[in-house]
Amino acid sequence: MDLVSEASSGSRVLAARHIATQLPEINKAINTTLLCHSYSITPDTGSYYAALNTYTWVIFLCGIFLLLALCILYFATLRAAWTHWAESKLNVAVVLSIYPIVAAAGFVTILVPRARVISEAIAQESVMIAMYHLYFMVLAECGGAQQLVRRSGGSQMETRVLPCCCWPCCILPRPQVKKKSLTWLRYLVLQMPICQAIIYIIILILWAEDMELYVNSFVFIQPFIAASILSGIWGMMMSMKAAAATGARPRARFLLVQLVLIIVKVQCGIAKVVPELFMLPCIMSLHPTVVVHMIQNMLMMLEMFLLSLWAWRLYSSPPGKVADKVQQVVIAVLEDSTNSLEKSKDFDDKFQNVDIKM
Repeated sequence: MDLVSEASSGSRVLAARHIATQLPEINKAINTTLLCHSYSITPDTGSYYAALNTYTWVIFLCGIFLLLALCILYFATLRAAWTHWAESKLNVAVVLSIYPIVAAAGFVTILVPRARVISEAIAQESVMIAMYHLYFMVLAECGGAQQLVRRSGGSQMETRVLPCCCWPCCILPRPQVKKKSLTWLRYLVLQMPICQAIIYIIILILWAEDMELYVNSFVFIQPFIAASILSGIWGMMMSMKAAAATGARPRARFLLVQLVLIIVKVQCGIAKVVPELFMLPCIMSLHPTVVVHMIQNMLMMLEMFLLSLWAWRLYSSPPGKVADKVQQVVIAVLEDSTNSLEKSKDFDDKFQNVDIKM
């Protein structure tokens, strides 16, 4: 059978003559699809910028604008927060830095697709470190570990919290809120940045050795990543419960860090799975995987900007505002009860004096 070949963008696809002559549109579609998925999922910067063409400057300028806005918001939030967190300046600076760091990592991935694995490692490690510093902010909001233990009054620590809130975690003991139990919570949170750093060093070694080896091995590494993160979140949730029992309200600040963790883990994971599950069209002579990761990193930068705005509003108010109100109410009630007791005592004394005179 005679075959003809049609060239498209420098590549050649063979097709039967009767198919090529009778169905040219279908042949063109097949040619485009094959060419699209023949592109590299890790293109070099030259071919990447050539495919983006005029969109390169648009993406670059928008990314620079968002990064500058995030840096301005970071320093504005830090200045406002330091007025209320004088004893935890370093912890506040580290926790608030995750928004520009994660956005910068996403921007680097947009500019250099081959730096995606390194950028993901930096973004996720920054969130783990911020979670550890947030633990110290929770203790500082309660007045320190000793003050937290004293306010708890020997109450038991709630261990049945997310992500360990159902069987078999129901059989876990509930220790008293003591300095020793708070130290164990600290170790649970501390293992996150340490374990994640070790795991990502292994991932980067596999990625540098062979891309296929990295892809095939990542499935076996995921359970260790999940176990480390879930145990750390469990320790943070128990700390939140213990702090809330004393009148502190650190849940909103913890939610902000949790949202960043969801974005850098779950959202990035979805971006990796989508090109494998769906046959996506070819856009701008780029592999669909590259386009999906580019869109995901753009979205991540926008999300960091929105979360940074929320952090600015949250950290501008004093942390112990709610706790102070609770204490004021308790003091007022105690004063009322003391006054009533004194009045009743005076009344009894007067009644006894009247009885003696009679």
